This record gives sequence, C-alpha cells and structure tokens, in this order.
Amino acid sequence: MSVKWGFLGAGWIANRATAPAVHAAHNAQLFGVASRDAARSKKLEPQNVYDSYQELLDDPQIEVVYISLANHQHLEWVSRSLEAGKHVLCEKPLGLNALEVQEMINCSKRCNRLLVEAVWTRWHPR
Repeated sequence: MSVKWGFLGAGWIANRATAPAVHAAHNAQLFGVASRDAARSKKLEPQNVYDSYQELLDDPQIEVVYISLANHQHLEWVSRSLEAGKHVLCEKPLGLNALEVQEMINCSKRCNRLLVEAVWTRWHPR
C-alpha cells in the first residue's frame, strides 16, 4: 500500500528534493500537484495535476499534503489541509511567528492530523 501525496507548489525544493524522494520511495506515490503553473506541476510527474490548491485538497484519495508555497501562505494552506483531513509536511519556516505556529499546532490537534515542519536534520540518522 502506498501513501498518496499531494503537493501544493512545484518550485525548486519540490522539483529537486521532495518529488524525487517520493518517487523513489516504495511506499509513496506522487498522486497530485497543484501550483500556479501547470507546466511546472507536470514536470514533477504526478498522476494528476489540479487547477487549484482547493481542488487538490478536495480529492479524498490524497492522504498527505506537502506545502512548499511562499512563507506567508503557510498558515492558510496548512490549516485548510488539516481541516480537509490531510496530514501535512510543510517547508520551513512553518509560520511567520510563534502565534501562527501555535495556531497550526492547535488546528493539527483539533483535526487529529500530523503536522511536520520539513527540517531534514530532525529525521537524519546520526
């Protein structure tokens, strides 16, 4: 069984690091991508390209959302993803300030969904 990932954003980090990692994992699948540029979304080779971020969140097949949008968009799209029932991996910084981060943590707890900031050293074996 594969975990179905949806990406919000198709920029450099998604293209160079996260999408290749998902494609290489035997238990993960890049199910869909939504970005401002459909051509960039297609370069990540997902199964589906969505016309809007909300359309991706509305897909019940997507289990985890990776967010690599501009920092000022993190609060909105992390919250909307969690409220849509998705687990979230969000690029750093998670929020613009401690209040935003606390709001996201509260939303994660309320929705009973995992929220993780993409700090690779946290998960690197030592």
